[in-house]
Amino acid sequence: MPKYGFFESSLSAADAVAAGLEYGQLHACDLGLFWVEYRPADGGRNLLIQRCWDGQVHCLTPPGFSVRSGVCEYGGKSWCVAGQQIAFVNAADQQIWLQSTEQPPRQLTDTPDCRYGDLLFDPHFQRLLAVQEQATDDPTQPCHRLVAVDIVSGQVSILAQGDDFYASPTLSHDSRQLAWISWNHPHMPWVSTRLNLANVNTDGSLIDHRIVAGEVTEESIQQPRFSQDGALVAITDKSGWWSLYRYLFNEANDESRVPETGLTDAGGLSAPESPQPLCPRHNDFGIPQWQLGVSTWDQLDNNRWVACYMEQGEGRLVIGSETDNENIAETRLAENYVLFRHICCFRGRIYCIAAANDRAPAILECRPESNTDITVIAGGSQPALKPVQPKPVSYPVAGETAFGFLYLPQPPADNKEKPPLIVFSHGGPTAATYPVYNPKIQFWTSRGFAVVDLNYRGSTGYGRDYRLRLARSWGQTDWEDAEAAVDYLAREGLIDADNVFIRGSSAGGYTTLCALTFSDRFKGGASYYGVSDPLALTRDTHKFESHYLDWLIGDPQIDVDLYRQRSPLEHAEQIKCPMIFFQGGKDRVVVPQQTEVMVSALKSNKVPVEYHLYPEEQHGFRQADNQIHSLEAELQFYRSLLN
Repeated sequence: MPKYGFFESSLSAADAVAAGLEYGQLHACDLGLFWVEYRPADGGRNLLIQRCWDGQVHCLTPPGFSVRSGVCEYGGKSWCVAGQQIAFVNAADQQIWLQSTEQPPRQLTDTPDCRYGDLLFDPHFQRLLAVQEQATDDPTQPCHRLVAVDIVSGQVSILAQGDDFYASPTLSHDSRQLAWISWNHPHMPWVSTRLNLANVNTDGSLIDHRIVAGEVTEESIQQPRFSQDGALVAITDKSGWWSLYRYLFNEANDESRVPETGLTDAGGLSAPESPQPLCPRHNDFGIPQWQLGVSTWDQLDNNRWVACYMEQGEGRLVIGSETDNENIAETRLAENYVLFRHICCFRGRIYCIAAANDRAPAILECRPESNTDITVIAGGSQPALKPVQPKPVSYPVAGETAFGFLYLPQPPADNKEKPPLIVFSHGGPTAATYPVYNPKIQFWTSRGFAVVDLNYRGSTGYGRDYRLRLARSWGQTDWEDAEAAVDYLAREGLIDADNVFIRGSSAGGYTTLCALTFSDRFKGGASYYGVSDPLALTRDTHKFESHYLDWLIGDPQIDVDLYRQRSPLEHAEQIKCPMIFFQGGKDRVVVPQQTEVMVSALKSNKVPVEYHLYPEEQHGFRQADNQIHSLEAELQFYRSLLN
């Protein structure tokens, strides 16, 4: 009889990694449908793909190039259509390059100390708008700006500066107004941002800059778009949920002009009235802005919009009307899918990248007239091995409720044993996991492991209060939720409570280390580039997250004792179970020293430990061979510990 954890599986580590092909940065225009495709087997490159409207598909990225921005280390939107050309950020040099669909790329910018992202074409001035990140004498504190790049000469001019971060530049339909998002330390963009608006002067500079929202109250604003009538629509969580709001303007008052941010104040821009909610419901339409260019909604036509909102951890794609938002539940599309990203609309059609729980991610074309009239443009293949379906779970912890998704392996006939459990802890930590097909989860379940994929308190998709639950409680709330999940599943008789493991990457690696340090529920754990010493991280990490820990734990100058209480490294002697570590040698987010000092401490304490360093990897492994090796090593590690 096969034993849990030792099932024979037709899904190899290589298969699981190869199935991890990802799509992103979708855009539709007269030239066709474009997207960026991440291919682990092709050296982890990001390739720009064009699908012409006649159905022909072309890969536009030649060998030696990869379309990827490094702004804020996590990048995001890294290309745009510029007339009849394509502008993109090349991963190797972080410069902007131009290419036509028939010619090789040519370098546009020559600023080696800069990185670019969030590209947008301005047809009126024949220029690119972009977020620029320029290195300074302090390598941890680059300067961020909103800039314009001449499409011919590559000359860069500054449009806005003075804030710590910029994102989401968007032009009005007549190119006379520019909106964008900005924020400053110590805030992260899912805590507090500002919605900016300015007129575009005749010379291309910005005038009449105003802060439309986010100056007085803390609210997280994202994804601004101009409607056809010139109103500004954006997602904000001022109601406690990331929802769509329409900002109208009048000519009445003049109090919101902000001349002190480096922009010319020439008067004439109207002031915002109270924003109008387009869909007043208790669901999140937004996601945390770890990357540039997120898109969970778009304008469909003059008075209709399409968006994805979250419902109990799953996504819903819906069409709404500015005059009929009460009927949003009746206009759901693509019901076989549970997550929708990179939404864009063109010529009355809806395009998005969708994920389901039983198939690979797909690029969809949806017709708004019917919720069943859907065309799969790319992806969406059914896996050869029937996947285990996720089951939503909610469980009590400290008088509150936490959430997750449980995957139970198919039990062998007449087997009364229970499966070992692997607890998955997502990164971020302000992020989420979703009930979508993940070949790496199926890798475990097909071998007889149960998996619980947690959305611990502090995860996104459950409203602002739940999202901010980690404020000053990271390193406690998260691992307590992991422990409570194990206890809940054990009480329900679903798992073998004597064989429980925990794994996580980055912030999830920190949760893993804390759980192994402060809880006795786990038999072993795997840390992928996890944080072991949060106080050291405040000194070593990059600008984007350099004040994140102030919010997650406390002021590193004042709350030193609290940092030490929450430090796995400070309490390494409390870890008694074996561990395995995986680390990228070029990681600038969680530097290798974070892992190596922990490995050294455990070895000194005679705790069995494995350490795998991948010298060329950064934060998140991209090379297929390294992903395969780490998955296989982790499997052997767990099997060696099973009773």
